[in-house]
Amino acid sequence: MTLRGAAPPGATVVARGPFLAGGVVILDEDEARHLKVRRVTDGSVVRLVDGRGGVATARVEFEGKLAMARVMAATSIGAPPVTEVLLGAGDRDRFLGAVEKATELGATRIVPVVTERATGVATRFQASHVEKAVARAREAVKQSGVMWAPTVGPPVGLAEALRQPPKGAVRLLAAADGGPPPSLREGEAVQWAVGPEGGFTDAEVAQLKAAGFVGVSLGRATLRFDTAALAALAITAMLRGGRS
Repeated sequence: MTLRGAAPPGATVVARGPFLAGGVVILDEDEARHLKVRRVTDGSVVRLVDGRGGVATARVEFEGKLAMARVMAATSIGAPPVTEVLLGAGDRDRFLGAVEKATELGATRIVPVVTERATGVATRFQASHVEKAVARAREAVKQSGVMWAPTVGPPVGLAEALRQPPKGAVRLLAAADGGPPPSLREGEAVQWAVGPEGGFTDAEVAQLKAAGFVGVSLGRATLRFDTAALAALAITAMLRGGRS
């Protein structure tokens, strides 16, 4: 996206907003390093995004290791439709990969859920990995061009994850024996529940269905939990007409 009156930016940088025309944004070390790898020089125009809808064009200035961006023009993009995933906190690396791809597919919130089968996974996603997940989401924002990054919190139990559902959300459970997905209106809030490797236990499925989740099949193949989450998000985008 090029803002009126600004030259086309040559690189995208994630920075803390809000962005104000004429203001100066100090870039963190990772982003400064990213610019040097991209061989961005002093005075070059870049695009700033904050992962919360803020976007700006800015001119880069370097002072030693310090990198600053002087904002030329700024605007904000409205929040995407609420698209949440309650995701079994299985293998850490697969979970982190799911966060990255889910960002590209429009997820607005990812909730790692401690389930009965996930607790036995030695490499499972834990609270100490949240910072890495947030970083992966930032990288996905930079690469994909989406304007909003999902929030990712520490793992919680299923009962806690089910509290305070998004207002008016359609609640869908990825299930091998589920039916076809329901029709969705453009912009309708959706909350998916995707189990870890091995899926939710019968007791957990009963708990989810009692909370209003409806089983949806993701196809004939048995999917790993990270693949299932991405399939669910792709289905959501398709049902909304690809505009999410």
